[in-house]
Amino acid sequence: MSFTSTYKILFGMNMYHNYFLDDGSVAFDTNATLKEAQLNKYNFQDFCELIPSEETQEIFKGSKLVIKPINSGFLIYAKAEETAPNSGTFKPFVSLPQNTVFNFLIYVKDSLFENYSTVNSKPLLPYYFSNKKPASEGISFNYIDLETTTLPIENFTINQTSFDEIKKTLSEKEKIGLFGIISLEMAGDNTIPFDGNARNILNVNGTIPASPKTFKLQLKNRSTIWNYRDASNSALLHSTDPNELPLAKNGIIGYSFGGQERPSAFPSRLIFEKDGGGNIIKTISEIFINQ
Repeated sequence: MSFTSTYKILFGMNMYHNYFLDDGSVAFDTNATLKEAQLNKYNFQDFCELIPSEETQEIFKGSKLVIKPINSGFLIYAKAEETAPNSGTFKPFVSLPQNTVFNFLIYVKDSLFENYSTVNSKPLLPYYFSNKKPASEGISFNYIDLETTTLPIENFTINQTSFDEIKKTLSEKEKIGLFGIISLEMAGDNTIPFDGNARNILNVNGTIPASPKTFKLQLKNRSTIWNYRDASNSALLHSTDPNELPLAKNGIIGYSFGGQERPSAFPSRLIFEKDGGGNIIKTISEIFINQ
C-alpha cells in the first residue's frame, strides 16, 4: 500500500525592484508580456535576502509547511487534506489557528543598493509589511501590497512603539542590519474597507482559499541627473543640467546631445550635491565618454 501527500499553496510573496526589472525607461509591469519576459531573467537575491524568522522556522517545522524559493520571491506550501472525500476543499493537515503569524526578515546585501534605489538599505526603523495593523499604529497605516496593488516602500513605516513590541519576537542577531519585516497573520484584518481587497491567508473556517493570495513588495529605481564628461580631461560636455533619468540595469534609455546617442548611466558613480543644511538637492550620475 502506498501513500501520497498533498501540498497546497498557502500564499506567495514577490519582491520586485524596478532597477533590475524595467526595460530601460519602460516599466516592467506595463503589460503582461513584458512582465513575463523581464521576470524570466530576474532574481531578487541579486540585491537582498528574504528569510523566515527563527520563530517562524520553528512553526514551519511543527506544522508541515514548506517554503519554496522562486526567482521573484517564495511560495509557502502546506501539507493539506480534504475536508471531506472528493470535496475539493482543503485544510492544513496540521491546524493553523487564525492568530498564527509568520514573520519574514529582509536584509539588503548589495553595497550599491542605495545608489539605484529610492530608500536606504538600513532605515532608522525597519519597514513593516503586514496584513494586520499593530495596536499602536493610527489610521495612516498601510497594509501590505497584493500582486494587483502598488504603494511606495516609503509608505510602509511604523512608529518606535510598534517596533519595540514587534522586535520582542526577534533575536539580537536578527535585528542587525534589518531592512524590513513581512508579518502575515492567517486571519489578518478586514482590509476590504482599506482598498477593496481581502488579505486573509486562511478562510474563516480554517480552509485554504481556492485562489491563494500573492503579496508583493515593489522597490522603485532612483532617477538622477546624467552629467557627461570628456574622459581625457573631465570637462563637462553640456552647460545645463539634463532632465533626471531613471537608472536601469537592462534595456536602453535613449539620451542624446550634440547629434549623438549617449551611453546610459551606471549606479557605481553617484555624486550628491547638498545645501548648507546637509539636504540633498541634486543626485548626479557622471558618465565619462571619449570625444
